Amino acid sequence: MNQKPVSCGTSLLTSEDVAARLRISKRHIHNLIAEGNFPPPMKVGRLNRWRELDVDCYVERLALAADRTSSGEAV
Repeated sequence: MNQKPVSCGTSLLTSEDVAARLRISKRHIHNLIAEGNFPPPMKVGRLNRWRELDVDCYVERLALAADRTSSGEAV
């Protein structure tokens, strides 16, 4: 049987990738996770990885919140 590999169209990011993308420290990422404000990583073996889509959604939520705040809407 020939099966095509399933592709969900997202990359996995390391903590270094996420920190660089958001321009914050790795420690700040872990603080955000502990506060419940950032998606927790998934385990790949013993390694922590984030789906690129989850990080993009986090950034989009921040942008929407900032837009609502600047337009005077209640958050």
